[in-house]
Formats: sequence, structure tokens, C-alpha cells
Amino acid sequence: MTKRHLSFLIEGMSKQVEKIPDAERDVLVCLNRLEQATVKEIRAELAAVRELKASSVLTLLKRLEKKKLVTKRKAETGKAFVFRPTAASKRACRHLMKDLFQHVFAGDTMAFMASFFETRKPTDAEIEQLKEQLKELLDELKAEKKGKS
Repeated sequence: MTKRHLSFLIEGMSKQVEKIPDAERDVLVCLNRLEQATVKEIRAELAAVRELKASSVLTLLKRLEKKKLVTKRKAETGKAFVFRPTAASKRACRHLMKDLFQHVFAGDTMAFMASFFETRKPTDAEIEQLKEQLKELLDELKAEKKGKS
């Protein structure tokens, strides 16, 4: 998936979700994955994708805070702040994934998964997690069918 594709998807999102520039999007997605983090932790997590200075990460977080997509609180020790995604942030990320899935893969789950695994092979641990998630999904589907019977 290229940055151009992701920018296109964000531009196509509903008016409720403002266009998020690539760097802000990367920080937001990272923070949603971590659930809460300091600038240092976000910077370390993003290093493989995007090399940013601490001051740049902080600037991006301030922009996201102004858009009400993140909140911050003082860390229990030291001078650092701990940032957390807001509910609006989580909705924006879900909306982004939904649009990606619909616009790029036309809702085709198998094409989406095949593309994902062609891009980056999963680790053994990730394969085990996927197996567990699929088992849980199958159990939920069985329970729903049983409830409708």
C-alpha cells in the first residue's frame, strides 16, 4: 500500500473525518496500536517506517491533540507526557481501514489478506494469534447460528 493510496482513502472519507496528512496518520495509527505512549516510545515504534526527530513527533501530536484525536497527561515520573488516542481517533482509524478495504479491495477479504501477506510475511507468533482469532470468530458464528435456530 502506497502513501498515495492512503491519502486517497483519507480524502474519500466522510466529512466527519478530516484529511490527516501522512506523518500525522502514521503517528495516530502507531498510538492506536500502543494505546498510550510517550514521544520517545512513539518515535522508537515508528523508526522502521518513518525516521522522525522527537521534536517532530511532539509537533505532530500537538496537531492531533488540537484535532481532538489524542489527549495527554503528565507521566508519573520525569517530565514526559503520555499520549492516548481518543474515541474519535479510534473511529478515524476504523473508518480508514473500512475505506481501504472497500475502495482498494472491493470488500474481498481473501484479496486483502493475500495482499497483506505478500507485503510482509507473518511471524510464527502472528500466525498463532491469527489462528486464535479465527477460532474465536468461528465460535461466535456458531453461537449466532445456534441462537437463530
